Amino acid sequence: MHRVISSLMIAAVGLLAATAARAEESILQRALRDELSRSMKELQLEALDRPYFISYLVREIKARVASATFGSLLESREVHSRTLHVEVRVGDYALDNSNFRSFTFGGSGVVRMRGGRVTLPVEDSYSELRRKIWLATDGAYKTALEDLAKKRAVLQNKTRTEEIPDFSREAPTTEVFEVAPIVVNLDTLEQRARHLSALFRDMPDVYTSRVRMSGNNTRYEYVNSEGTSFSVTTSGVAFTAVAATQALDGMPLEDFVAAYARTPETLPGDRELAGRIGAMGNRLSALRHAPLVNRFTGPVIFVGQAATELFNQGFVPYLLSNRRALHDNPEYEGYYPQKKENPFLDRIGVRVLPEFLNVRSVPQIDTYKNQPLLGAYRIDDEGVRAREVQLVRSGVLENLLTTRTPVRGIHRSTGSRRGPGVAPGNILVEPEKGLSEEQIRKEFYKLIRRQKKEYGYIVTRMSNPSYRVSEAPVVVTFGGSESGGARLQNPIVIYRVYLDGRRELVRNAELGGTGAYTFKDIFRVSRTHEVNTVTFRSEDNSSPFSGSGRGRLALVSIVTPRMVLFEDITLKPPTGEIPKAPVSPHPYFGG
Repeated sequence: MHRVISSLMIAAVGLLAATAARAEESILQRALRDELSRSMKELQLEALDRPYFISYLVREIKARVASATFGSLLESREVHSRTLHVEVRVGDYALDNSNFRSFTFGGSGVVRMRGGRVTLPVEDSYSELRRKIWLATDGAYKTALEDLAKKRAVLQNKTRTEEIPDFSREAPTTEVFEVAPIVVNLDTLEQRARHLSALFRDMPDVYTSRVRMSGNNTRYEYVNSEGTSFSVTTSGVAFTAVAATQALDGMPLEDFVAAYARTPETLPGDRELAGRIGAMGNRLSALRHAPLVNRFTGPVIFVGQAATELFNQGFVPYLLSNRRALHDNPEYEGYYPQKKENPFLDRIGVRVLPEFLNVRSVPQIDTYKNQPLLGAYRIDDEGVRAREVQLVRSGVLENLLTTRTPVRGIHRSTGSRRGPGVAPGNILVEPEKGLSEEQIRKEFYKLIRRQKKEYGYIVTRMSNPSYRVSEAPVVVTFGGSESGGARLQNPIVIYRVYLDGRRELVRNAELGGTGAYTFKDIFRVSRTHEVNTVTFRSEDNSSPFSGSGRGRLALVSIVTPRMVLFEDITLKPPTGEIPKAPVSPHPYFGG
């Protein structure tokens, strides 16, 4: 009884706090609501369509960043910015100005979109905020009218094989979620970056390195004409270290270390980070002298970080819906190509993984078996509440993550809009029947014998495109495998494992012939799990820069079995031109 009363009291206090927060509406919130109300009532050009939907999303960032190389500061800055994203839709939910790309040659060659982005003043001046919001809304409305007219003209000359609404109807909601802002001292970031980057002075085999430390407090304010609103604040700190060198034959080698946390106190300390940097330096030094991988097709185990990156890069992108936008110029695609349509749109109800694997999206939880999940969020950027979604059950694809842009067969949002497009939060890949790690190794050796091979391979680390060293000529990437828009980066640390248990480190391996359907052939997985937080770039086909590497990075936590065994994976050495190693030695070590 006491627990019930306590729970009711906590709920009441939470409700009162939320009510109080709404009662104390900020100047920014008031400016957004007032301009939204006025625009919905008065925004109409002559006898043309009035907006049926308007939304405002403000992203305010206060951040401090410091980076260093070899003990010397590269960057130190404080950031305070406010960005307004305006979305104006004319027409109706079935057919509006969205999912359309218009391009005109000559002049500015501007790609017309349904909304816009402008910078707002960081000071709370009600009149100036209203002015900026007003101008942004007016411009977005005029663009929307023009695009809808062009879209209707294009559709008059086309036959639509399938009627898919342009915008989904979602229930209005209100959310207020605030966390105490973290305190990040720029001097402390500088000192830590200098200290940790200076560790590379003891690593003569590393040619290029960089350490970056950052902390941020981000505030989101959102309102739309359907009645949805939210006010959310988030905080986070990040550490990354990247390093690169070349093997004795000149082939490039890279590695990275990354750590994320919600507060400075929960980020690993300098002693632990120094240990990770030292281990990375040792790996690169060993790889420089390791033999080149042989071409091979056979048993391969992905372990730890490599297992999570395997799913993150090679499978998760196929769990995200994307819709190809209509365009008004046949030459458009040559300039701004869209993403290919996700082949999994036609695979719902079909097996895409072995029967012993399930996949869930769980953005609303922040821990998994006492380990933090940093991809958690409560509400997405369109005001749709985050919720659990069963994506794969017993190997069969059941659903995809979506935004309010419907796709073939899925017309409701899963609350997965993060940035310009769809992005996951927390992804759990869970086995129904997992083996012990010792059993996985036994199965590995059985496959080697069955295939009459001398050895198999174990991959323990894989590259991630978010962590690259930018200095030439060390950074040269060779082509990996690609299918349907998802790309698997190359392994960093890979061992050739013989039947007698001997391990031999090899380098510069590429994964060949892997794609969306490779994962269906997973042979065995362990019941132990691995958690890895990575950055995920959100993009959208309505953007002219889709597929160009632009977009917003979101944190995603991936949970997978710690060991993933394939019966046959192809590994091969890279092809292409190899950069030569520097002629003279590193000046710090060479005198």
